[in-house]
Amino acid sequence: MKKIYNIQNTKIKDLIKIYNKKNCMNIFFVEGIKEFEMAVKGNFLPKKIFICEKIFHNYDIIQLFYSITFIISTKIFKKLAYRENSGGIIALFKEKKYLNQLKNIKVYDKNSSLILILDGIEKPGNIGAMLRIADAANINMIILCNIKTYVYNSNIIRCSLGSLFTRKIFMEKIESIIYWLQKNRIKIITTGFKKHKKAIDLYHTQFSHNNTAIVFGSESKGVSNLWLEKANEIITIPMFGNIDSLNVSNAMSIIIYEMIRQRNYTI
Repeated sequence: MKKIYNIQNTKIKDLIKIYNKKNCMNIFFVEGIKEFEMAVKGNFLPKKIFICEKIFHNYDIIQLFYSITFIISTKIFKKLAYRENSGGIIALFKEKKYLNQLKNIKVYDKNSSLILILDGIEKPGNIGAMLRIADAANINMIILCNIKTYVYNSNIIRCSLGSLFTRKIFMEKIESIIYWLQKNRIKIITTGFKKHKKAIDLYHTQFSHNNTAIVFGSESKGVSNLWLEKANEIITIPMFGNIDSLNVSNAMSIIIYEMIRQRNYTI
């Protein structure tokens, strides 16, 4: 086994400073064994890895990175750790650029591509949950617009179980996304409220095998008006009780799996 270094006290202060200012330095921290593995799988390379020997036991996952691995005390680990039960590992990674990359992408599938667009989603936990659903449903592409939080927020990473790192993700302005969708002849389906005059009940909607983009809006305001104007269809989920809304990640699960059912299964 190659040498793993004990981090010095002078470096501990620097580490905490980096942790507190990470968003401004184009770096982010990944906490947890599963999340670390997913980041490496997604071709993110760690810059530094910090382990707490009393907690961490899975040395196989860091065997290629011993030269950048440092041991920290339980006290320091607890200062840095965002949550409990993270397996005793925190790693420092460099950001990837998601912005303004969509224009270089072509849709090669003649049919069946499914694209997820998240417009102005506010809560990191919801974004993470939606990325996890997108991974389970094997969504082809995810586009973020009007994002209200840091894309590498610890809650997003945790709630997505690291799928943030392995999905094809882009960040764009709405106008650029719509131009790209129309150029590639991709059908736009927007989620809306019951009161919208063009809204169709989810279970009265026929989802074809055509390339399709599905847009989900913010928890409080829904999708931007431009999406409603440009949508080929606006769909809603029927509500039968006294409450007329669902958590956006729950709504996404219902709609995405209804689309998959219609495309791939018969009753």
